[in-house]
Amino acid sequence: MVVNSQVGKDKAVSIDRPFLTSNDPLLSIGVLIVITAGVAMRLVALGEHPYGLYQDEAYYGLDALAVLSGGHALYFAANHGREPLFIYLVAATVSLFGQTPLGIRAASAILGLLTIPATYLLGRIWAGKRVGLIGAGIISVTLWPIHLSRVGFRAASLPLFSALVLWLGALALKRRSCGLAIIAGLVYGLSAYTYLAVRFTPLALAGMLAYSLIWHRDWWLGRGRLLAWMAAPAVLVMLPLGWLAITQPDLVLGRSGQVAIWNRPDFGAVLVANTLHTLGMFTWRGDAIWRHNVPGRPVFDPLLSLAFLAGVILSVFRWRQRPALALALVWVGAMLLPTLLADDAPHFLRAVGVLPVVVLIPALAMDAGLENLIPRLSSRVQGGVVTGIMILTLAISAGLTARDYFGCRPELPVRWSGFDYVGCYRTDLVRGYFFQAEATSLAREINAAQGVVVLDRRFWETFPSVRFLITHENLVFYQEGARAVRVDPPMSLFAWPHEGLEEALGALPAETEITVSPGPETRGDLDPAVYRLYVRYSAVTIPTATQAELSHPLARFANGIILAGWDIESAGGIYNLSFRWAAEQTPEQPVRVFVHLVDANGAILSQIDEPPGTIYYPPLSWQPGSVIIHRASLAVAGLEQPGVQWQIGLYEPATGTRVSILESGMAQEDKALILMGDWDSTP
Repeated sequence: MVVNSQVGKDKAVSIDRPFLTSNDPLLSIGVLIVITAGVAMRLVALGEHPYGLYQDEAYYGLDALAVLSGGHALYFAANHGREPLFIYLVAATVSLFGQTPLGIRAASAILGLLTIPATYLLGRIWAGKRVGLIGAGIISVTLWPIHLSRVGFRAASLPLFSALVLWLGALALKRRSCGLAIIAGLVYGLSAYTYLAVRFTPLALAGMLAYSLIWHRDWWLGRGRLLAWMAAPAVLVMLPLGWLAITQPDLVLGRSGQVAIWNRPDFGAVLVANTLHTLGMFTWRGDAIWRHNVPGRPVFDPLLSLAFLAGVILSVFRWRQRPALALALVWVGAMLLPTLLADDAPHFLRAVGVLPVVVLIPALAMDAGLENLIPRLSSRVQGGVVTGIMILTLAISAGLTARDYFGCRPELPVRWSGFDYVGCYRTDLVRGYFFQAEATSLAREINAAQGVVVLDRRFWETFPSVRFLITHENLVFYQEGARAVRVDPPMSLFAWPHEGLEEALGALPAETEITVSPGPETRGDLDPAVYRLYVRYSAVTIPTATQAELSHPLARFANGIILAGWDIESAGGIYNLSFRWAAEQTPEQPVRVFVHLVDANGAILSQIDEPPGTIYYPPLSWQPGSVIIHRASLAVAGLEQPGVQWQIGLYEPATGTRVSILESGMAQEDKALILMGDWDSTP
């Protein structure tokens, strides 16, 4: 909607006197360069940063697969119920990019990119071309909408539809066009199928209408009938979803009741706290959840925060004279209610309805205030300086966003303001906590595996990201409590390492080379502690080179275990060791391997102490005739000195007694092989 205090004037409201038109091309070029940077930040490494597909994203992908298979739901029940528009868009992008994180996130990227020109159109119809350009520039480089464009959540669809509805509605009212009013109503009806926060838009629109009718009543002469032309198609399009909400309220409305605070006994105290947290999200401290934001980072950086606060102050004191600011503030206030009235405030998904209108507040303030800060200059110089300040502000904001989202800065020793976020969205800090990165890695390992893949069914049932991402065509599942069926090589077993491991090992074929690879540690949102997600066992036919090693092994131990060979690689003080073990017969007692790195005086500098084959495939589980690849790493630095040795041996953990070496062609010391006599030699 657009309001003008001058009766009968159809032009859009201009908050301040215009700049010299000669400066507009410079502003346009500068903002377009900034927008290009914002587009790049939405697209670079899309699907890989943040790494890992979060389970909510995966549910969209699974529903998209159902759509591609012929399902056409009006409302999707999985994961607390979800509106359908985003899912149908994901179906299109998954058909293009496959069952990948990119396949899901491309839908968000498209919506985010389209929101930029939609913001320009809204700002232009409300307050002129400059405000539209500045608003488009701000939403291009602000971290929140950038991140929203890079993760697969349906919330990304609401800002685009909000901008289109408000722009089309204002355009229809300006031109007194019934056709445009109908289109605006249709788009508003479709917005009901985007994200649950849209349910607060009637309140926002009612507030905007009330403001304009009270303070700019004359402007509505001859336009009131257009509201009916908007309302009728909107109601018609919303009707199917409305009927579903009436007949199945638990499906459509259930999620709102789960997160609402009004049923809590401490409602008053929580409401006050939520209000303070929500109001502070723009300039002081934002959402603390990784999957929504760089934890704690406010919506606006310091420069744009000043402009935002100036816009709020200006709208409070000049709300009659500056309708666009007043309308923006009404909209933002109403669309903050979904997060203010729910848990975890401020919550950037629930607050997404303030976008893109909220970026017009600093844009309007910059448009209104900058030229008044330098009134003594000539008009030409004044226009150039103001344009330069605007472009520089947007450029600095783009740099801050790139640093905080794609880079990292050290934590300040003194937290002097609300801008105390560490500012990292690096993969190594995000992995395993909120994006289920390790589950994504599991799926990728499965897809790349050769031959049959044997998989614990719990991975398929517990992690929707695994279920969506796996495209391997030869899967065999095993269930907890039942021994896995043996599979011929080449094959890979992905096992849950915390229980039922012995039954899973039944899938491993005899007389093969088996590589044991413990998977990464992880932790889900609600998990109390970190745990190892999986262990991979890869079995192939024993290579010819390894068979030759078995004929002349490095050592034969008294308990029947053979050390056939070993390799070592070093990089940056990290030593990666690989041992090839075998057993002539299964040992009678548990046994562990020790690997000592000792100096010239015999002092242990670093060591490995675990069962050969790791704790996940100890010798008591080995099959005679197989070769077990055991990999381990040692972090050692500063050992550039002579006389350093690698020593390896076996011992019985119950008694600490070292196992005798029956046969070896290498030097020994106290029942240990001396594998290398100098630390920087190669075997």
